[in-house]
Amino acid sequence: MFANLLPFLRRRSDISSEGAFVQEVKIHRPVGRSKRSEFWIVLGWFLIGLKTWGTFWLVENYQMPFNPWWIVLPTLFAATVCTWIYLRRN
Repeated sequence: MFANLLPFLRRRSDISSEGAFVQEVKIHRPVGRSKRSEFWIVLGWFLIGLKTWGTFWLVENYQMPFNPWWIVLPTLFAATVCTWIYLRRN
């Protein structure tokens, strides 16, 4: 890998002492939880439960040659991560 030496070849611009210091800091309050987002999360979990039940039922009824957890676990893992990120964002 080669180092990027182009910044050293350029002429440096004169930076005034006023521009080198922080002039203003704004603190924003965290955004509250949205009822609409929570509704979609609950609906998503309901649909995941329905998919889980349907997957187990189909694999058992039609005697498919694989374990239904291969389908269910990635779905549950992804939904858990998304829900955890939403709940921990504040």
